[in-house]
Amino acid sequence: MCLRYRRHCLYEKYSRTPLTRKHLTEVEERLEQAEALIRQLRHAESSEKSHEDDFESPPSTGEFGWDEHRAAHPASPGELPTSDFNETRQILDGMASLTVSEQQSGYLGIASGAAFLRLLEPAQAKNTYGYTQTEADRHFSLITLPNMNKHIADSMIDAYFRIYHVSYPIVHEPTFRAQYSEVIPRPSGGSWFILAYTMAALGVYTTATTVNSLDLDLFNHIKGLLSFDLLEIGSLALVQALTLISNYQQKRDKPNSAYSYSGLAARMAMALGLHKDFQGWKISPLSMEIRRRVWWTLSIFDIGANITFGRPQVCPLDGVDTSLPMNIHDKDLTAMSKSYPSDPHEITVYTAVRTQAQFAIATNPIYIRIISKPLPSAKELLQLEARCLEPWAKNTPEYFSEAASVPAKYAFAHSVIQWRWRNFRMIMYRPFVIRRALLARNGRKDNLSAESLQAYDRCLEDAKQTIISISDFWASCNHIRLFAWYALYFLFQAALIPCICLRHSINSPQAPDWRDQIDTSLKVLASLVAVNPSARRCHQVIVSLCGTHLASAIPLLEDVDAQDPNRGEDSSGIYGGAHHQSSDVDGDRSMVAADASNDQMDAVFSMMWPNALLDGGQEQDDSWMDFLNGM
Repeated sequence: MCLRYRRHCLYEKYSRTPLTRKHLTEVEERLEQAEALIRQLRHAESSEKSHEDDFESPPSTGEFGWDEHRAAHPASPGELPTSDFNETRQILDGMASLTVSEQQSGYLGIASGAAFLRLLEPAQAKNTYGYTQTEADRHFSLITLPNMNKHIADSMIDAYFRIYHVSYPIVHEPTFRAQYSEVIPRPSGGSWFILAYTMAALGVYTTATTVNSLDLDLFNHIKGLLSFDLLEIGSLALVQALTLISNYQQKRDKPNSAYSYSGLAARMAMALGLHKDFQGWKISPLSMEIRRRVWWTLSIFDIGANITFGRPQVCPLDGVDTSLPMNIHDKDLTAMSKSYPSDPHEITVYTAVRTQAQFAIATNPIYIRIISKPLPSAKELLQLEARCLEPWAKNTPEYFSEAASVPAKYAFAHSVIQWRWRNFRMIMYRPFVIRRALLARNGRKDNLSAESLQAYDRCLEDAKQTIISISDFWASCNHIRLFAWYALYFLFQAALIPCICLRHSINSPQAPDWRDQIDTSLKVLASLVAVNPSARRCHQVIVSLCGTHLASAIPLLEDVDAQDPNRGEDSSGIYGGAHHQSSDVDGDRSMVAADASNDQMDAVFSMMWPNALLDGGQEQDDSWMDFLNGM
């Protein structure tokens, strides 16, 4: 007909339903969701007839979500409340190691690096090392990110899964990618989009090799999506998003904002029942496993951050009976799986989060004791380590042990857990390093107990091994911001140990080894500056503490961020270039004599309350004073 009447005819192409496993899986998943919705509606109809419920009965569907936002209140964009910490104007750092200012830094307890640093530098109690937020940090470009090119968004998500996800798999990659590609429906509401943008921001930030602000533009868009109304709608996606936002904010030097987001995530997670494995719950193995991964990733973030800040734990361990994440490959547990696979006994994406969760459980009794009064003795700490920490180390799988050789993909995750447990032991034992250093400074006889000497030796050995490990790692890895953040965090705390030892015991037989450790640390810090600007401040602190005692040239800092108005030359000449220090022993002695004239005990109280006002307006904690007075 078309040819006869010379018409241009278009016919729809005939298509058949593809008889593939993939399509069948999609249909089955949609059917499962429809059946779950029907069960939910039936449950709502029959709920009035039910009078007795088990106290911890499982939900009728696979989620504990809720929606407390009433229709009578129209949705509004909303804004996050103004923080009393006012982190847009304050000088803070996500490592809690450089913030020595007393005001508006938030509580930083005895376990924090800032508390340790303030003991070393009491004169800096009202000062913070040379950095304030730049205009780029305070003002975001007003762009509408939903219109970004698809391939750019894809690369951001790919970057997230390639690097960050390997250490912290809070999101199930196959499920998210299917939702992202709209192969399966995305969760309703705005939570999923917040999660997606947060993952994109982390993908940009963590894989960047230079200092840039693209991730800040993404996060600015995320804040525009967040509202109080959204918090009235509980969902797994929102817990994931809030957890990732918390970790992102800490790495962006907004620790108190991170702390608040973490609290929101923890409360919502418990309201969703993520901390429980309910008996008889008809939920797929994959859904149950995803819940466990979310809970334990949130927990290790929260516990790690609280150790960083010296604060009590938010995510509880008592009353939590959800199982640890399984060490399995994604291909072995899918939406169609009816049972759990066996452990392959090799490294997987979930090895790191499982190992860190076990570490958090093992060290929790020790941490609670560390932040409690009175401070534990060396004997008690050694007993706690033998009872809690040593079994964890022995039970760590051989393929993820400290001596294991792991594939390059997992090298960072493997290194972090080694740095973390050594850092924790340094936190345990560094009070005994301080005690011995002050004894040496005051010329008092070293009459420490055998347990105190053992604690001292363990702290020094952990610091040394951490410095060596980080130096080797940084020399062989890609210089990206995620690696740089963790390397700086653990390196700086480790470097302070030989610093305080050399500062007060320059004639010790161990002094040459301490100098080597400090030199190594300064070289790594100089290399880190290009990727992590906070390394400049850490370099400055170490030079100001013991630069005069070093026998070699101080490494030249790379000329980064030359436009930073806060960058200037300090009393050590650190920004002006490398300067050579002689090994003049007499000069060192005069330096020590000058140091001895400073009564560092005046600042000891701030080890527990580093942000306390000096006017006595707040109650002061005398834990460290009692401890050091007992020398």
